[in-house]
Amino acid sequence: MMLGEKMGRILLDLSDEVVSRLDELKKRRNLPRAELLREAVDQYLERQAQTVFTHAFGLWGERKIDGLEYERLLREEWS
Repeated sequence: MMLGEKMGRILLDLSDEVVSRLDELKKRRNLPRAELLREAVDQYLERQAQTVFTHAFGLWGERKIDGLEYERLLREEWS
C-alpha cells in the first residue's frame, strides 16, 4: 500500500475458522489483518488477470506449426 493512497471500505463476513487462520498468519507475519486481506485480494486479481490473458492469447496452444505457415496453408485452399 502506498502512503496517501485512497482506499474504499468493504464489509466482509468470514467463517470463524477463516478468521482464526487469518489471525495465525497475522501473528506469524506480524501484519494487520487488513494488510493480509489486501495482499490476498491483489494476488487473486492478478491471478484472474493472468488466466484471462492466457485464455485469450493462448488459443494457439500446443500447435507445432508456425502461425504464418498455417495461414499460408489455409490460403492455398483458395487456389
